[in-house]
Amino acid sequence: MTRKIPKRSLFVMATCVTLMAATPALAEPFCGNTARIAELEQQRNNPAGPVMLASHRAGHLKAPENSLAAVDEAVAAGADFIEIDVRVSSDGVPFIMHDSTVTRTTGAQGTGEDMTYAELRKLRLQGSDEPPPTLLEVLRHSCGRVLVILDMKTDRIAPVVATVQGLGMLDQVQMFDDDSNVLRASRQIAPQLEVMTRLRVGRKLDEIDRGLAPVQIVHGDPQSLTPEFQRKIKQIPARIWANALGDTDEAMASGAKDTCAKLNELTGMGVSVIQTDYPALLRQTLHRCRDMK
Repeated sequence: MTRKIPKRSLFVMATCVTLMAATPALAEPFCGNTARIAELEQQRNNPAGPVMLASHRAGHLKAPENSLAAVDEAVAAGADFIEIDVRVSSDGVPFIMHDSTVTRTTGAQGTGEDMTYAELRKLRLQGSDEPPPTLLEVLRHSCGRVLVILDMKTDRIAPVVATVQGLGMLDQVQMFDDDSNVLRASRQIAPQLEVMTRLRVGRKLDEIDRGLAPVQIVHGDPQSLTPEFQRKIKQIPARIWANALGDTDEAMASGAKDTCAKLNELTGMGVSVIQTDYPALLRQTLHRCRDMK
């Protein structure tokens, strides 16, 4: 006779498996290094190296944003990083979605973080048979292929850090949040976690980065990247991240004559990681603009 295991026992067992996966002494990491990741990490760790490209919301020119297919799109486009948006379901499962509601991306109604994992799995991303993916699924899919930026849309950091840690991907993932306190709390759980901080006008870089060294990337913009901030970031040393999203991407996609001027403005401020909706086109355009100098 087969004994039925109570649901509560199944939950405890699943929790134990998760905790074991997050403990290096108890389990081998899922994701090892690859030649591609070693190359990307070397580039990331060299602030004076060539400009690196980050694909916005993993990719969404052909695939639904923040989907597994979007990861493939970004890798095929030659992106160095994918940027994904992380939230946590009501029962503690990290999942990937930019908006607080599920309406725009799935056509359903409701707030994603108010839903259970089971409820999220019933949804489908528009134009796809794929449900909103979990962080675990995306990281397993990106493992060894591309670096990952976690844009934190939640302050429920423990399940997010546990997922990254359990897969052995602390070196392939960087956590980003406007609030450095979220990053500091995450570092208390996983001291080796890579982080990206955010410049703010009127704030001191020392305060933003306090307790977070080493910081390998600092997110800035034309307003915050004053010559003083550029100099201080260079002294860390760290890469500077800025967005081509919006005007610059639109100019590039339409073939506008001022595209190179817009990109040269970014790189002239020391920007060495550019987030874009068009990673393949941006790489081509950067080469063209460089050759025109």
